[in-house]
Amino acid sequence: MKRFWFWKRDEDEAAGPGGVGGGAGPDDSGLWTGDSAEDARSLEILLDTIAAVTANIDLDRVLRDIVDRSLVVTQAERAILLLGDSPDTLTVRVAQDKDGRELTGELQWSRSLVRRCLEERQAVRSVVQSDQEALELGQSVYDLKLRAVMCAPMTAQERTVGVIYVDSRAVRREFSARDLGLFGAISAQLAIAVENARLHADSLEKVRLEKDIEIARRIQQHLLPPVPRNIRGLDFGLRYEAAEQASGDTYDFMPMRDGRYAVMIGDVTGHGVGSALLTHTVQAALRSYLELLDDPSEIVTRLNQRLVAGVETGNFMSLLLAILDPNQRTLQYVNAGHPGVLLASASGVQVFDRTGMVLGVVDDQTYEVSPTIQLASGDLLFLHTDGIDEAMSPEREVFGAERLHDLLMRCRSESADAVLAKVEQALHDHTGGADPEDDSTMIAVKLL
Repeated sequence: MKRFWFWKRDEDEAAGPGGVGGGAGPDDSGLWTGDSAEDARSLEILLDTIAAVTANIDLDRVLRDIVDRSLVVTQAERAILLLGDSPDTLTVRVAQDKDGRELTGELQWSRSLVRRCLEERQAVRSVVQSDQEALELGQSVYDLKLRAVMCAPMTAQERTVGVIYVDSRAVRREFSARDLGLFGAISAQLAIAVENARLHADSLEKVRLEKDIEIARRIQQHLLPPVPRNIRGLDFGLRYEAAEQASGDTYDFMPMRDGRYAVMIGDVTGHGVGSALLTHTVQAALRSYLELLDDPSEIVTRLNQRLVAGVETGNFMSLLLAILDPNQRTLQYVNAGHPGVLLASASGVQVFDRTGMVLGVVDDQTYEVSPTIQLASGDLLFLHTDGIDEAMSPEREVFGAERLHDLLMRCRSESADAVLAKVEQALHDHTGGADPEDDSTMIAVKLL
């Protein structure tokens, strides 16, 4: 807390009625007059103000209380509280007159005096005795016919958070050295109150945001489907990990009307709440289309049109939609800018790459479906987001496609869940157990 020295200088009026005085300090506080009754009143005002504003942690109430008390202390006609740390960044936060009425519209004040207050980092005052002096203080002082002007910086822990400014047109009202000393002493305490209230507001906002993120995470966990079990001819496995509480990765498993099975995996730009909300939109739209349409090309093309129309420019999504026929043991897919689907078979690992660009960019993009791919018993399909092969070691080396392919070949005879467990362990070893830098999702499908 800033220290104030409360004693009277013999020269506290040396600056004269039209001069500029400093804030509280051991040489020029000007706070004490030598009149015991007046000095007791000053001390009462100071202590009362400090007690009132430091007891309140609501920022808006603190700022309004500051303005109210500044008007009472100085008996000015107007008070304006400006927040900011330089003349060019100041913004009016509260402004009112002595009757408590809020001042609206384009406000005028002595910008030159405010600038001087900030540059010198001390309370300043001026009594206007002529039109020439008014013009020297600024056109606004002249236009408003102001008689007395005073302002003080609000500085806490060597950081200026704003300025409190008062003025008056009353002919008999002049701000004395005692007014200036009291105003300067109070302003420093006000700055501490503003900082405390601001920190409290930031803390509440952080708690609210964390609560919102937790709600989004729970909603996302509820909407993401479970892994299908007991699907004849197919064995599914899933691993899903968010870099934050809400993920930009998404997936879905959906039976189709003709006995085929749709598997979707996608990745929205970024991660967090915004990306998670977009994944829900895509998941819901895709399920609706799959109930009505059989052609995966048309489904993804319509999904892209929907995203282009409803998503902000610069946001996009990669998506892989695989259609499996467990009876015919075939695969067709549409890949919109996503990492390729991997097929680990007796002949090695094949990568079936993209059939179109990412979703949400070009409105008239038509997405092609792949040729039909024949599968065999024991084949392993692996779908993943880029958080898998781009996982970094402590030495900043990516896990990479080669490691992933080798691993899939070594364990392709195992169940889908066992394959994913081994990939998960390999990623943990590669990253040294570090928290993921990106969302990661992987799906394994084993043909029985």
